[in-house]
Amino acid sequence: MKIKNIDELLCDDGFLAWFFKKDQASIDLWEARITNDPEQKKVVDEAILVLETIKIKEENTDRAGTERAERKIFERINSANAAPGATSPPVRSINSRKILRWAAAAIFLITAGLGLFKYFQPGEPFIETRYAEIKNESLPDGSLVTLNANSKLTYGKNWKEKGDREVWVSGEAFFEVKKTEQQSKFIVHAGNFDIIVTGTEFNVVNRNGKTNVLLKEGSVIVRTTNGTETTMKPGDFVEFTNDRIQSKAAKDIQVLAWKDRKFIFEKTPMKEVGTSISELYGVEVRLGDDAVAADSISGILPNDNLDVFLELLQTTYNYEIIKSNQDILIKSRR
Repeated sequence: MKIKNIDELLCDDGFLAWFFKKDQASIDLWEARITNDPEQKKVVDEAILVLETIKIKEENTDRAGTERAERKIFERINSANAAPGATSPPVRSINSRKILRWAAAAIFLITAGLGLFKYFQPGEPFIETRYAEIKNESLPDGSLVTLNANSKLTYGKNWKEKGDREVWVSGEAFFEVKKTEQQSKFIVHAGNFDIIVTGTEFNVVNRNGKTNVLLKEGSVIVRTTNGTETTMKPGDFVEFTNDRIQSKAAKDIQVLAWKDRKFIFEKTPMKEVGTSISELYGVEVRLGDDAVAADSISGILPNDNLDVFLELLQTTYNYEIIKSNQDILIKSRR
């Protein structure tokens, strides 16, 4: 849905997550909108100016902090409206009065502890991977996490204190959760639902609108944003589809193949193959004709090298593959 004015943008969590680089799905969505819609880009550019004007460094939100924020806003606007030769960037076509109105609203939200406040907090600790990279890390409690390519895990700062251990996942990750003496909960926030555990092993995907969990060992509770809960047992695979959790058939070895740097395809549609390549390597994959789009493949292929993977895909399944920069075209051989 197109957002037509700045007021809506400043209240849109997805846009703010894009601006502050908090969520990969939001980043992808808004990058696409900006690229494909000039009118949307114009509104976004104006909203960016407002957000850059009201960026606040202080962590506290008491009255003194609010007054400092107000002074910064006025200083920025006065500087931007100064005579030619001023070092600050111009305010473009946005009226200073409008900036003050939006900035005042933002300060109110920050002071009230609502809305924009969560995006201005100092960065939480995080672990992330680049395209084609897999990373193994220990969390502060001794739990282990393996991040698939193009993924990010953020966790709270208070893990040494008593209470729940919370992490936020964008992309794909495999967890080996360590039990604590206090039996504190380990909670994974994955977009459409939360995964609540005490000690277990599971795989979670939260990428491009797709959210699913495979439980390998132990027990977890999956809780959606509307409060619906599903208890999983080892071997269960659930996915968030049509606004609810659905159990589906899945094989551990196939879902977890990425940990061994492999793709395991079993009558997998070529569209899904293309999506897997895009998610892992950050390239655009196009299916060149209806014959390829209707095709599916089975087999085990290494995924630690894009060129090797494409060569095997081409020779094993008799496709013609054309690669140029960040674009891959898969065609049927004539």
